Amino acid sequence: MKRLILTLAPACASILLIPSSVLAGEAGIINPMAVPETVVITASPFAQNPLDVAASVSQVTRQELITSGGFGIGDVLQNLPGVATTGFSTGANRPVIRGLSSTRVKVTENGIGGHDTSDVGDDHAVPIDALATLQVEVLRGPATLRYGSQAIGGVVNAVNNRVPIDVGEGTAVEGFAGISSNSVERLGGALADYRTGHFALHADGLIRGADDYDNPKDTQINSYVFGHGYALGGAYIGDGGSAAGLGFNEYVAHYGAPFDPASGSKSHTYLDTKSYNSAARWNEPVPGIMRLNFQGGYTDYFHNEAEDASGLRAHFMNKEWEGRLEALHNPFGPIANGAIGIQYDNRDFAVSGPESDYLHPTKTQSIGTYIFEEFKITDQFSIQGAARIEWTSIKGDTDALGSFDRRFTPLSFAVGAVYKPLTDTSLFINVSRTERAPSPVELFAQGPHDTSKTFEFGDPSLTKETAFSVEGGIKHQDMMGNTATFSAYHTNFKGFIDGFLTGNSRDGDGTFHPDLSGEFRELFYLQKDATFWGLEAETHWHLFSIPAGRIGIDAQADYVRATLKNAGNVPRIPPLRYGGGVFFENSKLELKVGFLHTDRQDKLGPQETVTAGYTFLNASAIMHLFSGPSGDWDVALIGTNLTNQEARNHISFSKDLILLPGTTVRAVLHYMH
Repeated sequence: MKRLILTLAPACASILLIPSSVLAGEAGIINPMAVPETVVITASPFAQNPLDVAASVSQVTRQELITSGGFGIGDVLQNLPGVATTGFSTGANRPVIRGLSSTRVKVTENGIGGHDTSDVGDDHAVPIDALATLQVEVLRGPATLRYGSQAIGGVVNAVNNRVPIDVGEGTAVEGFAGISSNSVERLGGALADYRTGHFALHADGLIRGADDYDNPKDTQINSYVFGHGYALGGAYIGDGGSAAGLGFNEYVAHYGAPFDPASGSKSHTYLDTKSYNSAARWNEPVPGIMRLNFQGGYTDYFHNEAEDASGLRAHFMNKEWEGRLEALHNPFGPIANGAIGIQYDNRDFAVSGPESDYLHPTKTQSIGTYIFEEFKITDQFSIQGAARIEWTSIKGDTDALGSFDRRFTPLSFAVGAVYKPLTDTSLFINVSRTERAPSPVELFAQGPHDTSKTFEFGDPSLTKETAFSVEGGIKHQDMMGNTATFSAYHTNFKGFIDGFLTGNSRDGDGTFHPDLSGEFRELFYLQKDATFWGLEAETHWHLFSIPAGRIGIDAQADYVRATLKNAGNVPRIPPLRYGGGVFFENSKLELKVGFLHTDRQDKLGPQETVTAGYTFLNASAIMHLFSGPSGDWDVALIGTNLTNQEARNHISFSKDLILLPGTTVRAVLHYMH
């Protein structure tokens, strides 16, 4: 208990500020009686209601980001239908959408890539802190051409005010602190937005940490994580819609790579991550074409992988800058909205240290141009279409085959339709043909990756990956706060690229073993045809009202099936999930209790083992303690895995060694003014 108090004290002293204009009408963390209209910005250049988007979309609100727990952006998304995480460690959880990850899922901050190395290895963190984010938007499926061919599986966009061109007049403050019973997770921070006239400023600072967590059997050794970050930004907001701003942020993290306590290992592997990111935004009304938008970002990222016994094993470095110039045109004829854009990306990636042979330095350059148009046929029926072409150059080499300058021209098309028989209900369908260039790792990997314990071999002769997708579904969102969605999808991949374990192993110097007696599991990047299909459903529904408040139900389910042509199953695919619960809410209190069941996964890819199913019982209580001129105070209590179930993440390379956390109770204190 003394340790708990000592770790909570500094967290409670921290305060986080956020624009009150974003949370207007909300009392503290959650006001369940308010139903603001939701917009999504990742589907197109235009803010749209999800009912008007011809694809599956999800959002995680600011309130959910604060109370969800976990360390990375993947943690706050992992319970959304169709979304899971790589689950390598507490500090490294990259989103997986419909069984697709790595270079098929684009993780962005305000529409510009995070520019880290999480697409290179599951053990690498995504340096975007959910605590500084106003909301996270997830667009599944193929309607992501605005963001490039590397978003073939979906887009995760974190929205924040670190370039403050969208803040309201005046000053707004928000503060929170939190702690958990498992791993003594603690967090706190400070954020401020201020605008007077044409000028706006932003600043934030965040800190969080957690010790090794307890699983149902024991303490998960080396599962700790600590991190902090800060950001500064300024903007000039002119009359008539023009604005320009700059922002800078730094992110630092130190986390362990968990392992099986039964292994008897005395050497702990850990990662140190640091990222410097600069971003710019510019909006300008232009006669005749509505508006020009520019977004750009530059990132200087590195992390070290090291062991207690042997010291530095590898130093990963990524220097990358990206820019997008976009022209939004005025409506004409049946075209309601439209945009034409050009995007450029330049990436220098290198690994140094004892394991530098894993991947020699690579340079990737890509320029793409795209068009997006929305046709309003009638008040109830609309069509959305997009096309994109890219020119990509990837330079790298291997010891065995020498230098390469591979050039690819991915060409992609997508068309979707939305029909709204009612103002609160829409039907949608989309069809797409998208292409993706291989990544540098898929092409040129040739050595040991220490933290994932894999010895990887790329193939410089890999060709483009092509996906033909069809998706359809129904959405409902009414003024009472009731929501429901259902979607089904089918994707055929030609030349699907993935890393396949062979059942052999190698030592760090490359010595071959025809079994698993070596230090590293052997993995080859291969290209095979594949088929993915799946279903997703979710609802939040108010059943009836009583004098004290409203009672309702939550329910969700998702399933993905992925097979290789004449070669069995795609490896590391999430199993069937389903769950539900009941809730009670009024203006002062929200109570929830529910379960989420993850089924047994026995549809295995090469060298995989069966993962047992499990069921988590979860509950939460959010209480609005005080609301007045001096600010609003709230407290949230959240319990997960209350029955202390043993659970493993089938997607993780390390799932046979690592159990997920046991019973955890989290407390969050929240203030807003």
